[in-house]
Amino acid sequence: MSYQESGGRLYGLLAEFETPGALIAATTRAREAGYRRLDAYAPYPIEELVHAIGHHHSKLPMMVLGGGILGCLSGLGLQVWVN
Repeated sequence: MSYQESGGRLYGLLAEFETPGALIAATTRAREAGYRRLDAYAPYPIEELVHAIGHHHSKLPMMVLGGGILGCLSGLGLQVWVN
């Protein structure tokens, strides 16, 4: 299905960039143009890319930490109770 056949709605775009600066610049321009559902991949972490895409902070790391602590305490409590 082409762009015209879909009623003028753009469903996706794929691009490759030679430098990290070009990737960040293109991502920033796309975000300024109003696109909000962006994703980018690089062979190594690029801190500026996270800010250019506009990712927000997630509560997931704190939930995982809480689950790990709860699991550790539960396991230790079970060992103490069994012995």
